[in-house]
Amino acid sequence: MSYAVPTNELTLTDIKSFKIQAMEAGIKAAQDAGIGRRDQLVVREALPFTDFGNNALGWLLEYYTNPVIAAAGWGSPFSAGALPAFVPQLQRTKVAVFYKFAVTNATPLISGVRFRVGNTGATTKASFFIQLPTEAKLEPDVYFSEPVVYLPEDWVYIEAYYIAAAAVGSQTIPFGCFIVERIGSTVS
Repeated sequence: MSYAVPTNELTLTDIKSFKIQAMEAGIKAAQDAGIGRRDQLVVREALPFTDFGNNALGWLLEYYTNPVIAAAGWGSPFSAGALPAFVPQLQRTKVAVFYKFAVTNATPLISGVRFRVGNTGATTKASFFIQLPTEAKLEPDVYFSEPVVYLPEDWVYIEAYYIAAAAVGSQTIPFGCFIVERIGSTVS
């Protein structure tokens, strides 16, 4: 079951629990994929450009921001245009685990986010409606009821529901995401 939990409903212990649950899910997935044993793995926060951009279409900076969105509806958080605009493929040495999302603008234009897999988004892993916690409760961020895990070489097809057209960079939309990889890849 997928649902969003607003930060103001969580204690510090709850927040720590969500993060530990996400890390453990990522470590298990990395071990199952043969990336390494637990003592050979490192967990770090994802970097938008390094992990999901790294070309002319993905996030162009180490900063989560929206592309230009021409009209209301489901759109990519990565790049402008009709879906699939740009769908990053996770490197074969990494597992990505999404555990949190935020819209930090005073007037958020995003009311939902869903995580799909495949370069056409054929399968939906999880879907979260976030309008109530991010708009009505004035909370910028929500935690996911369950971590969303992408395995090595998965196509990370993420969509955001924009309630209106949006100029490029008008919405700051950070994701809480851990990358699990072998020690030495990014962190030595």
